[in-house]
Amino acid sequence: MMAQSKVYLSGQGPKTAIDWEFKISDGRNSGFWTTIPVPSNWETEGFGYYMYGMDKMEKRIPPVGNYRYNFKYKKLNAKRYFIVFQGSMTDTKVRLNGKEVGFHQGGFTQFKFEVTSHLKDGDNILEVEVNSSSSNESIVAAERYADFWMFSGIFRPVFIKEEPVEFIERVAIDAQMTGAFKMDVYANGVEKGRKITAQIYDANHNKVGKAIKANIKGDSIQVQTQLDDIALWSHEFPNLYSVVIQLLDKKKVLHTYQQKFGFRTFEVRPHDGFYLNGKRLLLKAANMHSFRPETGRTLSKEDMLETFKLMQDMNFNTVRPCHYPPDAYFFELCDSLGMLAMDESTGWVKPLDTPVGTKIVKEIIERDVNHPSIVLWSNGNHNAHNPNLNAVFKKWDIQKREVLKNSPKKAGHIKNAFNPAENSVNTTYYPSYKDVKERLFDKNDIYLPNETLHALYDGGGGANLKTYWDLFEKSKVGGGITIWALYDEGLLRTDKGYTVDNQYSKASDGIVGPHGEKDGSFYAIREIWSPVVIEDTLVDSNFSGALRVHNKFLFTNLNQCKIEWKLINFSNPDGTSNGHRTVASGTVNANIKAGEKGKIALDLPETYKDTDALAIQVYDTKGVLVYDKRLPIKSSKRPMFRAAEHVPFVRAEEDAYSFKRHGLTLSFDPTTGVLLSVKDKGKKTSLSNFPFLTYESVNKTLQNELKQTTTISCSKVGDTWFIEAKGTNGFDYIKWNLKPNGEILLDYAYTLATGKYNYAGIGIEVDADDVLRKRWLGEGPERIWKNRLEGGVLDVYFNEKQVNIPGLVYNPPAFEGCFAPWNWAVFYLNDYVNVAFKNQTEVVLGVLNPVNGKGHKYANWSYPNKEGFFFFDYISAVGSKWKKATEFGPDAQPSVIDGQVKGSVSMFINWNKPTVKAKRVDFELE
Repeated sequence: MMAQSKVYLSGQGPKTAIDWEFKISDGRNSGFWTTIPVPSNWETEGFGYYMYGMDKMEKRIPPVGNYRYNFKYKKLNAKRYFIVFQGSMTDTKVRLNGKEVGFHQGGFTQFKFEVTSHLKDGDNILEVEVNSSSSNESIVAAERYADFWMFSGIFRPVFIKEEPVEFIERVAIDAQMTGAFKMDVYANGVEKGRKITAQIYDANHNKVGKAIKANIKGDSIQVQTQLDDIALWSHEFPNLYSVVIQLLDKKKVLHTYQQKFGFRTFEVRPHDGFYLNGKRLLLKAANMHSFRPETGRTLSKEDMLETFKLMQDMNFNTVRPCHYPPDAYFFELCDSLGMLAMDESTGWVKPLDTPVGTKIVKEIIERDVNHPSIVLWSNGNHNAHNPNLNAVFKKWDIQKREVLKNSPKKAGHIKNAFNPAENSVNTTYYPSYKDVKERLFDKNDIYLPNETLHALYDGGGGANLKTYWDLFEKSKVGGGITIWALYDEGLLRTDKGYTVDNQYSKASDGIVGPHGEKDGSFYAIREIWSPVVIEDTLVDSNFSGALRVHNKFLFTNLNQCKIEWKLINFSNPDGTSNGHRTVASGTVNANIKAGEKGKIALDLPETYKDTDALAIQVYDTKGVLVYDKRLPIKSSKRPMFRAAEHVPFVRAEEDAYSFKRHGLTLSFDPTTGVLLSVKDKGKKTSLSNFPFLTYESVNKTLQNELKQTTTISCSKVGDTWFIEAKGTNGFDYIKWNLKPNGEILLDYAYTLATGKYNYAGIGIEVDADDVLRKRWLGEGPERIWKNRLEGGVLDVYFNEKQVNIPGLVYNPPAFEGCFAPWNWAVFYLNDYVNVAFKNQTEVVLGVLNPVNGKGHKYANWSYPNKEGFFFFDYISAVGSKWKKATEFGPDAQPSVIDGQVKGSVSMFINWNKPTVKAKRVDFELE
């Protein structure tokens, strides 16, 4: 049995790259022979120029790189040999042993040349000339001018493929959900009278059906069969088969070829939607480039698996590798682990011309046609669409998959605007809420915006995704959403102090950072796109022992998933541990069919009422955690602040509005009731001016007459002091309770002029430099905005105060910003001062003043300029790069305030410090 074999001349990724001799014509380290690892992009190895796609070249000349590689080879006379380049940017000329063997244009597709007559048995020298640009103007416009980093060189592996004289070159398979199997077999160099046999095997290598036999005439033949009782491929159940084809001379096997595939049917039903194996589905996706900060577009298998799992963790079912095809291995992951995918021809805003585009599209399909994960082709990005190439996709694709036109929002070039007569899928990008409603309910074309909710900095991505997704789920023509984009694509640069350069707002497009750093949108997307939704939000006195569940899987019954419950107790603010303790656990037997709602019964012990929360975790059939929810138990009486020491506050003799307790001194303004200062053992802390009213009205001319006619009283009932001020600093009232356990309770009320507000609440001033770290119980770990409330998981979190600057400094989770819902929060300040707050109502915790990135455009928010801790009754929405927040629907609109606003929060300061300390001994015994 003779099978195809490969001998790699390069490494198979950046970690196994092999040094070749190298000389570059221009830029860094140019003009002399040295070495470079192959595969690699030469920019990331210290050669040429760093260039973002829209940078002007100025006086720079696009570099040409020359490669040389000496290698030994054992050549057999009865074989044929081909050299294969999986990716080389951009024009590539290949010579072997002094003779030119081929020339290729286009940087992202695989190509090969036969080298049988050039390859020697023994020593060989391979010479490759790679021009970073191209002599074809359309390739330059399509591939070398774009809103992403430009790279060059042999960036994917190179190998020699050994074949028999007569061999099967490739196959193209169409395997449908009905069991219908059709395959085009392409042979090379076969003589007359040859036959082929094809046997299908399942994943355990058991034969499926009878062998297919046929005589081959010419260089190709189509064979067909019908199979019964097959396991279908889907993103939920990625069942794969393989077909083994043998080329025969009578009974002699000349060549054996094997190909994996999956049985599945993907349909685009005009004026309806997408169907996988007969079931309608919405595509949940993001745009993805092949990219790493250190290695550019040269990726290892580990890199690609990491990217895949990142998307899987966010409950994607689809990915759009955009602007060019990714590595073939990435599609293998999609096949084997379960992810639908698009496959796109090269081009950003300008199309390939028809002659070169025809060659490139053919190369894409020849490589990728058999991947069951690929369900849609994409004919260039936006205005890079060349309508003449649609027929090329159809010609070479045996499955005749739909070819998307990635339409821009506006006509631009009239031929590139969405036209229902040409394409049944409307992909127009960056829609407003108004656009989405119109296209989903007033039009009847399938709507799949190919770039949605631009994820620049902390805007977009998960913000407003819930609002949009609800509309897609209700629409009869919803196709799905593709978020822009997966990663911030910052390049690690040696000339910028070994820092990641995102070009500020240009490349900071990602849901996650350049190394997968997660912000709030990651967690929000994960929850919004979860295939399992528990509709209950808490466990109260009416809890029946069952939870209402919506199974949004397409094919999976919940009895095929692993569902675990846990009763948990959270760490408290007095201690040092974080997170929670599990006090009881079990599993759930659920039987809710795909797409249906039902209840899951939990066999909880009676003691559940005494615990803090009920946690539910759902794992899919692949063992991936798809849902994690914690429901607070309202009956729990577990203490949080154990501030039970009965030491009443004492009024200072020298000041009727100063109160002392355990070295703590609180000084209130005798005319307004505002807490002016806090001293610890006589030393003033940076805590002051509590509360102050903070708000921002949309109408800048709106006037709020802050009440200044204060009436104030101070009284004592038992061991509790009461301070009440009315009509002070804009407040209707502020009321203080100074309790003997150290709790400082503030109740407040204010009335603003009726109108729209970006935010409103109260604050306490603090010096940001004084704040060191925080612990808090709430839904985290990341911050929220008004239009991104989803994604938090209830727990106790801790983090040091670290700088976070979107697109520039990544230290997740964010320390500053809005956090909710929350129960308590402790801030550790300099000089060992601890200040804690307990949420008595439903105020949102605001921490210091979050920093935004440079050039954020509309990806911004409204927030007080003053440093402090805030307790917001209303918070701001966040916008995205190309859209103001107000364009994103109801959840992103300013809040209308009409009437009195009330709130309550407790404060504890140094409540858990020991009053008697051990005396330090400064020696030890050995």
